[in-house]
Amino acid sequence: MKAAILLCALIAVVSLGCDSVELTIGVEAGPEATLLVSNENGRALTDVTLLVEAVESDNSTTVCVEHRVDAWQPDQTMSVPACGDKIRLTLTSAGETARFAYANGQLFRRFGRKEVPISS
Repeated sequence: MKAAILLCALIAVVSLGCDSVELTIGVEAGPEATLLVSNENGRALTDVTLLVEAVESDNSTTVCVEHRVDAWQPDQTMSVPACGDKIRLTLTSAGETARFAYANGQLFRRFGRKEVPISS
């Protein structure tokens, strides 16, 4: 029993440790119920996937869109649907992953279930 609990805890720590703290984005409201997501890394990102999900009232998610691009230049924006009151954005680039949430005009960095506000 103790071994199973220790194994579960180890898996949780390892999976949380895989998120990149170096990948960053910017988000602002766009025209006609869209959000403009920008590459704020100061460098081009390669092999990029941006997953956009709406957060439902029961905290489940529904996929809105998934954008894939070979290269994403610094300050270049992607237009995505503002498909809910709260939106989760998962950025993957060259094997690194960073998770974000956006609600009420505020961008948050997600670490597991914790959401930390990112100042503008």
